[in-house]
Amino acid sequence: EGQYLVNRAPVRRTDLVELLSDVGLGSAMHSIVGQGKVEQVLSSRPEDRRALVEEAAGLGKFKRRRHRAELRLARVAIQVERARDVEDEVRKRLRPLALQATAAERAEKLVGEIFALRARIAQLDLDTASSRRSEAESRRDSAALVRRGVQGRLEGLLADRARAEDELSDAAGKREGALSALYRVQGGAERLALRSESAAALDERLRAERAALPTSSTGDNGVVELERAAHEAARRAREAVREREDLAERARLASERTVAVERVLAEQEGLPPAARALAAQGAQLALAALEVEPGSERAVAAALRARASAILAADPAAALRLLVQARDSGLGSLTVLAGQEPQALLRDYAVVPLDALLDSPVPAVTPEGFGYDPARGELWFAGETAEAALLELEARRRDLSTQASTLESQLAAADERVADAELRASAAEAAFARVAPGYRRSTIGPAIDALSLDRLLDLSRRLLGALDGARAGVARFEPTFRARVDAGAHRTGELGEKLRRLGAAEVELRQELEEAGSSATSAEVELARIEAETDEARRRLEAAGDVSPADGDNRDELALRVERLEARRIALGMVNPLAQEEYEAEKERLEDLKAQREDLERSLDELERLREELAETVERRFAETFAAVAEHFEEVAATLFPGGEGHLRLVEAEREVREDGSEIETEAGVEVELRPAGKRITRLSLLSGGEKALGAISFLFALFLARPCAFYLLDEVEAALDDSNIARFVELLRRYSDRAQFVVVTHQKRTMEAADVLYGVTMGPDGVSQVVSRRLPQQDRAAANAAA
Repeated sequence: EGQYLVNRAPVRRTDLVELLSDVGLGSAMHSIVGQGKVEQVLSSRPEDRRALVEEAAGLGKFKRRRHRAELRLARVAIQVERARDVEDEVRKRLRPLALQATAAERAEKLVGEIFALRARIAQLDLDTASSRRSEAESRRDSAALVRRGVQGRLEGLLADRARAEDELSDAAGKREGALSALYRVQGGAERLALRSESAAALDERLRAERAALPTSSTGDNGVVELERAAHEAARRAREAVREREDLAERARLASERTVAVERVLAEQEGLPPAARALAAQGAQLALAALEVEPGSERAVAAALRARASAILAADPAAALRLLVQARDSGLGSLTVLAGQEPQALLRDYAVVPLDALLDSPVPAVTPEGFGYDPARGELWFAGETAEAALLELEARRRDLSTQASTLESQLAAADERVADAELRASAAEAAFARVAPGYRRSTIGPAIDALSLDRLLDLSRRLLGALDGARAGVARFEPTFRARVDAGAHRTGELGEKLRRLGAAEVELRQELEEAGSSATSAEVELARIEAETDEARRRLEAAGDVSPADGDNRDELALRVERLEARRIALGMVNPLAQEEYEAEKERLEDLKAQREDLERSLDELERLREELAETVERRFAETFAAVAEHFEEVAATLFPGGEGHLRLVEAEREVREDGSEIETEAGVEVELRPAGKRITRLSLLSGGEKALGAISFLFALFLARPCAFYLLDEVEAALDDSNIARFVELLRRYSDRAQFVVVTHQKRTMEAADVLYGVTMGPDGVSQVVSRRLPQQDRAAANAAA
């Protein structure tokens, strides 16, 4: 599809049209002539008749080629102009780039000299740093040797000091231990004396209290009952609180589900855009006015069908206003129920099971959404419609609202139960609190107090005996501990004097160690500085790259030369280091643009030559074809107008002017002149209808004869001719039937009688149309010709 094949080879449509035009075939060619084309010849301008001659000459393809060549010529001319502009721009950029490249080359040369001088300076700095490193390392080694000697002496002294400190610590510890023991013995003796006095006083007080205690007590069973009632009331209060918390959680969940369902209902997803938009503006949906029982949502959607998403209106006028509003807003289709209640529409349908649907004598729907109308013979299925889903959500919302209301009522009742239980628990606890203290004091307290006093009296007697034995033992140890304290004090005094002498010696050694360390640190710092200078010199030497160092051993003179070269480089200003590359790239681009421009100019010349050749070909072939058409027109006119004559001549076309005032080049048109026998008029417009038709046929036959085709299709071309002129027309067909095959569509009997083969459509006795054909015998055609 969309492909054309010639000899099984794919070709373009243009190629196929040009190939058929060479043999006179085509939609605009002269091989197919209808009655409309005859009228066209009669009423056409000279320019239009020239177009017919050009088509007969096969100039269409040449003119199309010339037009395509002119279009390409215009495009190539624009491209050439654009290429020249780009080439000029590149040429303008080349000179600044050349200057930048020269400056960059000079700067590069100066930088090379600077790098060479810096490399030599770096070498001199490396040599100087090497000699300074040797001296610093020698100072560092000497200082390290001195520091090691002082460090050894200091370590010996510190060891002696550590031993003396250990001895002092041991002696001080022994003295402190003896002193602590002495203090403990003395303190213990004092505490034992005080405790003995306290124990004696306690024993007397306990004996007095034991004698004063009662011997019996009574109980009260009512207190126990009050305590049990208080515990039971507290338990019931806790249960009521737990029940209330459970109801509150269920009420919260029901409220959240209700809010979610109401949010989905408010969005109204799935409804037609017009219904959803108008509902958002305050209009009432039919769905919102329905009260649907749970489980029957799909049955309702099936019964209402398209009316389920309708909008309710009070009267037809209001309904029409809503429809006009939906149309003006571009909301699409909309259904409006004017003055109707959606609930009333459901009364016409019965709800039946699916297996009984087809047996229903009245319109019915099923809970699954199937519908059946026996009067109309319609069956339908609502399916998972948005309306059914919204109805289900509305039922769910009502159910959740009912649950929420019930839970709120239960929650209020639970609050009352909690308050009542808490009140009862508080009353029971208050009653128990009033009687419990007196009960415990009167029954339990005396028994416990008597038992405790007996035990305390026994402990008091044993404590007095132990305290008397301890006071006698403490008095025997006090002289021994006092002698040990005096011996420890003498030993610590001797060791303290020794530590003072070792401390003075340590100060002197540490001073010597610090001086040796300072010398070593100074040498290390010097070495670090020399190492940094060495690294910096190496970095500068590496930065110079492969440049050979300059000559010279005077560092100051080399540095002065670097400053001078740097000043010259700065004087050059900012340079473009990529200028040379950009210059070469732009130069190469200029060469490419030049080559492209030359190619375009050659293409322009070739297209100009092609256009001129095509124009010359068109003019030449038109002149040849026009001469042949004019000659044949005179011949055919003499046949169709016996005694008359006809001529074709070229006339200048009217000049056309463009909007800019320039004239449009026009071509000469073709004028038809006919003079029937006995008349002086020559213009077609002044002839009769039949003469005009014969003149047009003469012109068309002149085209046929100038460029013959394999066949010609003539459709009602002789419709305006009378019998005598039809005879001339038939004679003309006969005369040239040996040159081409003529297929004539006609209603004229005389034309049909002169045909070799007749094709037609007839209706048989059975009333069926059928195509028939008949080849006329030679004698019938001869008779017809004779009658003509």
